[in-house]
Amino acid sequence: MKNYFLLTFIALMIFTLGHSQRAMFEQVRYFDVKTPKNPLDASINAYKVVVETPYTLTEEDVKTQSLKDFEEEKSNYSNVLKESEAEYQEKLASYDDDVKKAEERYDKEMKDFKELSLIERLALTDQGKKPKLVVPAKPKYIEPREPVYRDPNLNDYLIFDNQVLADGITLSGYERGEGVLFAIDISKMEFQTNGGQTFYSQPSKLTVLNGATVIDEKTFDEEFKFLTSSSSNTINLDRYEKNNVNKIMEEINDYINSQFGFVPVAATIKIEYPKNKKRDYDILENAKIKAVSAYRKLKEDTSSELREKVRSDLNNVRDIWFSELNKIDYKDKKAVMNKDIAKIIFFNLMKVDISLKDKAKAEETLNLMQEKRIDLDLSYDEKGRFTRLEEQIYNL
Repeated sequence: MKNYFLLTFIALMIFTLGHSQRAMFEQVRYFDVKTPKNPLDASINAYKVVVETPYTLTEEDVKTQSLKDFEEEKSNYSNVLKESEAEYQEKLASYDDDVKKAEERYDKEMKDFKELSLIERLALTDQGKKPKLVVPAKPKYIEPREPVYRDPNLNDYLIFDNQVLADGITLSGYERGEGVLFAIDISKMEFQTNGGQTFYSQPSKLTVLNGATVIDEKTFDEEFKFLTSSSSNTINLDRYEKNNVNKIMEEINDYINSQFGFVPVAATIKIEYPKNKKRDYDILENAKIKAVSAYRKLKEDTSSELREKVRSDLNNVRDIWFSELNKIDYKDKKAVMNKDIAKIIFFNLMKVDISLKDKAKAEETLNLMQEKRIDLDLSYDEKGRFTRLEEQIYNL
């Protein structure tokens, strides 16, 4: 009897597994595009950046001054030698007197020490205070080194090329040229010391123009902020200012792209498909291949034209999946196109719609799947997946 029930159980398991479809998937890495908060007019396809700063110092100025200082130092080297020799001779001449004074001081200290009681002398000796003869070292002449030229550390100077700063600003999704203008005006850094701490401000204005029309304006580092716990007269102010200019330019670049740029963002998607050993699912496997191929074309530097082509390709795949949904028999588990296949298709549709940021189509897919929730008989994990995708659709 036990063997009978065991065989029956095994037969049921084989039957169940034989008529259920475990979804396979292929994961694809691609670059999505983050939609700007304040998109530019569709007629704008290029941008230009102009930067103004108060810094006029150049590398040539610094190197010229450095060479000049070196030549002066080199021409003065003979005087340095004479002064060092004279100083040495002066110390040497007074050496014997210094030794004599040291010996006299020692003799006096020893005389006073011997007049103390035995206990007092022992106590001072234990404390390391017994008089010692300290004779000054005899002076040695060390010749000053001849001046050697070294290139100045340009990081210590406020050197900026306005064009280089402008070239560092890039607007994702657009080419450089005549179009929207980003005008950046950077002021000098101001320092304040308060309670031994240093604070700074460096108001820098960004103006975004389309022709004569101002699209946006924003000022960076306008308010005083904490810089360091050291006083301003003990720090390298130029180095702090130089670093802050670079920081401001980075902040402006980030702001411009968040407002107006189409920034590539790394993403992944899993395209599901059923096993196809018996070639019952050729259409779905081909749809998977087309979807994966489309996503692989989305590189970090993919042009907007190619992205539109990929979007069209994915919509074609979407049509195939919807067409296959019409073949589903939700009641017959043994059907080739059963509810397990429907789950694969629905989840693919939702994920692709979300990646395309097509809220209308995504909600269409969501509504259709909600209508079939009872027939689909989702598992606990599948319900969790559905809920997460549902939330993403609502947030599109």
